[in-house]
Amino acid sequence: MPSSPASPAPPVAEVIASSTREILAEVYPDAEVPAFGSWIEVETEGIDGRGGAVLYGLVSHAETGSVEPGRQAVALGADYDRDRLRREMPQLLELIRTTVRAQVLAYWDGQSQREGRPHVRQTLPPRPAALHDRVRPCAPEAVAAIAAPFDVLRTLARSPDPAVPADDLIAAALRGLYKSHGEGPDGEAVLVAAGRALARLMDDDHERLQSILRRVE
Repeated sequence: MPSSPASPAPPVAEVIASSTREILAEVYPDAEVPAFGSWIEVETEGIDGRGGAVLYGLVSHAETGSVEPGRQAVALGADYDRDRLRREMPQLLELIRTTVRAQVLAYWDGQSQREGRPHVRQTLPPRPAALHDRVRPCAPEAVAAIAAPFDVLRTLARSPDPAVPADDLIAAALRGLYKSHGEGPDGEAVLVAAGRALARLMDDDHERLQSILRRVE
């Protein structure tokens, strides 16, 4: 398998539902919940059992609630903090789960290379992730590969998740792109290029564009 952009980080969640457009994953109890607007990846298995694709998604929603459908948690009172809850009522924590939803925006097919680097395609994958595939936070190198012409921004602007404020998610995606390039001159150059791409997508709606860019700072 060619050099992969897949993250060496340990998995933080597991796929419990998926489509070519989105991933729903349950976060492991002791893992850090992926932040809104952060990039996650899922390395899938190929049809022949060998390496498959790496799917990239932008976290658009996180939710914590009861494991049992229709059963809502109740307040325990001001005397309880999380440490005391772990000591005295650990069984309650077993009834709580956190899930994250991510909009799939790009993938690497496991083979394609460009200039000696994996070529990440900014489009929907041909197949969804499988149930119980592991979810990892993206390595900065993988996020940095999502560059001009920024087709992922077109998807976010023109085909957003209807349950998510699109502009907030775009702003978070821009922050991720900036940080992946080191938050220096390289990051600023990428941010300028992405801003220009957004201006074209938004039909020169400068007020909306400025609103998004203000949230990046």
